[in-house]
Amino acid sequence: MLMKNINLLNFLINPFVGLFTHFWWKIYGAHDSTLIIWRKRIFTTIFLCTALTSAFPIVRNVQYAIQVGQWLNVIVYTLAYLAVLTIVAVPTIPFKVRAWTGLFIFYGVGLTSLIALGPVGSGRMLLFAFALLAGLLLGLRAGLFSLALNIVTFLFVGWMLSTGRLQWPHISIYASGKWTANGFTFFFLNVVATVSVGVLVNALEKNLQKEQSLSKELKLSNEKLERENIERSQSEKALRNSEEKYKTLTNNLHVGIYRNTIGPEGKFLEANPAILNIFGFENKEEFLNISVADLYQNPEYRKKMNQKMLRNGFVRNEELLLKKKNGRPIVCSVSAVAVKNETGEVKYYDGFIEDVTVRKQLESQLQQAQKMEAIGTLAGGVAHDLNNILSGMVSYPELLLMDLPDDSSLKQPLLTIQQSGQKAAAIVQDLLTLARRGVSVREIIDLNQLIEQYLNSPEHQKILGYHPGVGVVSQLESNMLNIIGSPVHLSKSIMNLVSNAAEAMPHGGCVRIVTEACYIDKSLRGYDTVEEGDYVTLKVSDDGIGISPDDLERIFEPFYTKKTMGRSGTGLGMAVVWGTIKDHSGYIDVQSDLGKGTEFTLYFPVTRQEMEKEKPKISADKYKGQGESILIVDDVKEQRKIASQMLERLGYNVNSVPSGEEALQYMKENTADLLVLDMIMNPGIDGLETYKRILQYHPEQKAVIASGYSESDLVKEAQSMGAGAYIKKPYSYEKIGIAVKGELVK
Repeated sequence: MLMKNINLLNFLINPFVGLFTHFWWKIYGAHDSTLIIWRKRIFTTIFLCTALTSAFPIVRNVQYAIQVGQWLNVIVYTLAYLAVLTIVAVPTIPFKVRAWTGLFIFYGVGLTSLIALGPVGSGRMLLFAFALLAGLLLGLRAGLFSLALNIVTFLFVGWMLSTGRLQWPHISIYASGKWTANGFTFFFLNVVATVSVGVLVNALEKNLQKEQSLSKELKLSNEKLERENIERSQSEKALRNSEEKYKTLTNNLHVGIYRNTIGPEGKFLEANPAILNIFGFENKEEFLNISVADLYQNPEYRKKMNQKMLRNGFVRNEELLLKKKNGRPIVCSVSAVAVKNETGEVKYYDGFIEDVTVRKQLESQLQQAQKMEAIGTLAGGVAHDLNNILSGMVSYPELLLMDLPDDSSLKQPLLTIQQSGQKAAAIVQDLLTLARRGVSVREIIDLNQLIEQYLNSPEHQKILGYHPGVGVVSQLESNMLNIIGSPVHLSKSIMNLVSNAAEAMPHGGCVRIVTEACYIDKSLRGYDTVEEGDYVTLKVSDDGIGISPDDLERIFEPFYTKKTMGRSGTGLGMAVVWGTIKDHSGYIDVQSDLGKGTEFTLYFPVTRQEMEKEKPKISADKYKGQGESILIVDDVKEQRKIASQMLERLGYNVNSVPSGEEALQYMKENTADLLVLDMIMNPGIDGLETYKRILQYHPEQKAVIASGYSESDLVKEAQSMGAGAYIKKPYSYEKIGIAVKGELVK
């Protein structure tokens, strides 16, 4: 009857066990060894069966323990069952942790049962299973450890029996002596079973490892054999296709590849399509029929090249002056090696050749730009100092003329001084333009209108007076888009170009001024590289003597001129044109033929904004002050005096200090309605840093900025912090008055 019940139970739970364990094995056992997979299966089966079959007994035992007051048993049974459910239901826990947890559940329940019920309970069977399963699931070492723990447990229980600390009053037949005998019997059977299982499992594991090692070696051998077969097949295929690949490679390279004979003349033996393209040949046969020396601008260079190859055996990145089939000169970079036969005699030269003409032109343009930048930086520093010196010549006469009667004998000398100062200031402005620090005003400009204004100006009439045989013809395209820039600088650039053109025609001729709109759809390379975009172009051409190639390279350098100094200018004219074009984000190109003439083409990016209407002149009464306090901060004494006198005349209460540090000290003890800050002050802190520190004491402090330079990053940063208008030196009565009044009324 008992066997029937057991078989019925197995029949009912086996399908569920199989389905449950298969799901977990498939997910978490895919990468384990076969032995580990079987251990996990055994573990899952045992403890899943334990969870299913022990649910009812556990409940009954807990109820009984509660009734008799065995609360330790209640806790142990409950925790043990929850632990069994956890290690079965959560397979992500590492297997060893789950296995030891399950084993100690057996151990804990067995020990509890042994102490509570004695030998008649299930304690000994659970402890026996504890050691046996340890060997089965975790190997011989785990089994031996479990046996040792069982021995200690039985010794401990025997000691408690012998000392009377543990009594089984309901089991009188078992005395401590009989317990010892039973204990040795239990230990013997436990050792035999556990060690046998552990040894068997270890043997299976070793055999499995050996089998896996042999399988791995066999797999590696097969893979190696397959790789060798693939490599052999690939090598054979590569060998068959090597000639075709070599041909394709040499034909598709943009670098010329050649082989030629030695000697002063030399003949080409091999050539790829790229070298034919470099020298302008259409077919290979024609190219192979020429001599190498035919491609040199000077055949003597071929002799030197041949001697160098024979002497050194190679050249690397040698730059040669060569020419195309049509005679056009080019610069090529050559790397070649002398190939020798078995006796050491040179048979031929193998080499690579690349046309670097464009690269050399770009390098030359870059060097020119860097040189212009360096000269411009020097000119900018000189211009800043000159601006401070010239302020007295421009500003003081304006103040003195206000106090003189109209019939004063000093009026004309003062006007002469003022005009001289203004002329000197114009030269300083040229230096600032050269330094690319001069374009402070940007407006919407109609280029045609600007050209017409220049052609009607006294400056243009003066140029025509110097050159009576020269005529000027303009051809201006209508309805062009506007540009953004400085009318003063652009007008001066036009004047300089016209003046140069007139100078280039000492026997008379015609200067042509042409404007047109154009779209550049790809970069144009000339003296300058013009990028893609919409442009308005200005061309100024002449029929003069032209410019030599050597002079053309230096035409935009400051003070480089072939004209008569004093009559024709300072040598800054073309440098100013270059600086102006760059300040307007434009490009310049120049083409010239000796004896035929020169053409300058200026490219200006367009804008679709409309021109603003001209603003009416402001009356002086509009910008007079009403006693507001002004603090002038400038390191130049003359600048402080000029600004102070102008502002006092305008009705302001003015104080001045020579440095940023003194300005800080003044503002700690006093207040000012407005600061007039010079941006560049040496030594000490500059205007920007001074303004930053003053704002810490007076967060709403108003200020205007003054400088001999155009607007710089320092000026823009100060304005972003709250500073107002920017005043460009030298000061004028109107400029400083409008700027100060405008900021005060904000």
